[in-house]
Amino acid sequence: MSTSPEIEKLFSKYMETIGENPGGFIGFFKPEHLEKGDPKTLGRTIQIGAEDLETSINYMDFEPWELEPGKNGARLKEAVKIYREMGKEIEKMTEKEPKEYHLYLIAILLDMLSSLLHHIENEDVGGE
Repeated sequence: MSTSPEIEKLFSKYMETIGENPGGFIGFFKPEHLEKGDPKTLGRTIQIGAEDLETSINYMDFEPWELEPGKNGARLKEAVKIYREMGKEIEKMTEKEPKEYHLYLIAILLDMLSSLLHHIENEDVGGE
């Protein structure tokens, strides 16, 4: 399934709005990766994104109870682990899915998540 031209325009507008040196996930998830739909590139990029998210999550101070099964800390840590494994599985795929609209949605959601985590991280260190 491919995307609509309007979704591509919206994604391009987002990329233009955040500028030349974006932070967060979009910093290494390039629009051409979505356009080509190469699973090897997408899978590697997802793994890099997982590493970035994991770094931010590991920086966070969780209360011991938050690391219990089903609680926020445990959920975040497990989700990023599974996300990395999904990236590995996608990297093994061979069928290209150029301009697949789900990928645009995922890229935006991950950029929001990584930006939020980086914001929290910066607040914890006094905005450095």
